[in-house]
Amino acid sequence: MKTDSGFFFTGATVLAGMFFLFEAWAMLPFALLASLIGLVLADREQLAGLDAEAAAMFLAHNERPLLSPDAFSGRELVGYRSGCPVYRYLHRGQQCWTLLGPEGEVETDGHCIRVFPGLIYRRSDS
Repeated sequence: MKTDSGFFFTGATVLAGMFFLFEAWAMLPFALLASLIGLVLADREQLAGLDAEAAAMFLAHNERPLLSPDAFSGRELVGYRSGCPVYRYLHRGQQCWTLLGPEGEVETDGHCIRVFPGLIYRRSDS
């Protein structure tokens, strides 16, 4: 027999009811434990019910880390986004990156970086 979240929620409700009726303090930790286990199982059941595309929206999966703009020197200020300056070109050492656009709106390849607040820059040859 496989138990689901409803089983644990029902058990927690019965134990909590017995605690209130008979003032049996020993049942209260078991009621809390059963409700916690029920919450964990309910979360797993909901994730299992999602298809792959919906799960990808809720579970973070980024192959590019979010870099800080402080690590770069910028050239040609475009504007501000989320309180941070957005530059058309970013430089660090001998490397140069050109602004493509916001994440999710532009196509990326292997030569791109992601800079806070979610902007994509492509590595330039010059």
